[in-house]
Amino acid sequence: MNKIALIINYDKENAYAVASELVSFLKDKAEVYCPDTYKEIPLGVTPASEERLFSLCRVVAVLGGDGTIIATAKKCAEHKNILLGINIGNLGYLSTFESSNLSNAARLLLSDDIHYDDRYMLCVRIYSSGKETVCYHALNEIVLSRADGSRLADFTAYHNGKTVCHYRADGIIASTPTGSTAYSLSAGGPVVSPDADAMLLTPICPHMLRARPIVLPPKLVEIKSDCVSQLSVDGQIFSSVGKDDYITIEKSQYTARLVHSEDLSFYDILQKKL
Repeated sequence: MNKIALIINYDKENAYAVASELVSFLKDKAEVYCPDTYKEIPLGVTPASEERLFSLCRVVAVLGGDGTIIATAKKCAEHKNILLGINIGNLGYLSTFESSNLSNAARLLLSDDIHYDDRYMLCVRIYSSGKETVCYHALNEIVLSRADGSRLADFTAYHNGKTVCHYRADGIIASTPTGSTAYSLSAGGPVVSPDADAMLLTPICPHMLRARPIVLPPKLVEIKSDCVSQLSVDGQIFSSVGKDDYITIEKSQYTARLVHSEDLSFYDILQKKL
C-alpha cells in the first residue's frame, strides 16, 4: 500500500476541511502520515515525527501556498521525496492542483507512475575572516541586500577571480530558473525555463543606467558588499553579513522533485498564473 505524507499549512483558510476531503479520496488505498506536531490531525491520518515521515513516504502532498511548498521542498530534497503541491493559498505558482480538483490530485498521488521535474537548488555560504560560518540551500533565490536603509551599496560578483558584474543598488538577487518568476521577475529579471542549467544575477533598484541582469552557468560565484548586508534565503531564512565578510553561491548537491501537470506546460502555467 502506498505511503503518503501530508503537510498542511493551517494558517490558510479551510486547511483542515481541504485536508480531510483529500484524505477521504485516499482512504483504504494508502497510508497517510502527517507531522506529530499538528494540533489538528484529520481522521485516518497517522502522526509521525518529521524524520520518520520523510524517510517512510516516497510522495509528499503539500496543502498551502508557494511558501509552504518551498519550505517543504528543501526537506524533501534531502530524502529524495516527490512533492505534489495543492494550492490553498493565493498565487500557487508551484502547485500542481487547486483545492477544487482534489479527486485528480488523489488519483495522481496513488499512481505508481508519477512524472516530476528535477529542480536544481542553490547553496550559499557565508565566510567571515576566511572561514565558513553558515550554509543554506535555496529553491527560488538568494538575496544580499543593504542592511542600512539610508544609503545605496556596492555589490560585486566574481567568478575565478574575474569580475562578473558590479551593481550600485539596494541589493542583488541570485536566482534559480524556478525562482526566475519570483523576486527576480519583480526586479526586472528574465523568465527562464525551469529545465535550463542557468543562474540569474539581478540587481535590486540599481542606481546605474547600464545595470542589467546577467544569466550565467550555476558555477561558484563570490559576492561582496561594501557595507553590512542582510542575506535572505527564499524569503524564509535571514542572516547578517559583515562588511568584511563575503558569500559564495553555487549549485546545491540537492534537487527538488516537483510533480508537474500533465495537462499544462510551463508556458501554459506562466500565462495562466502571471
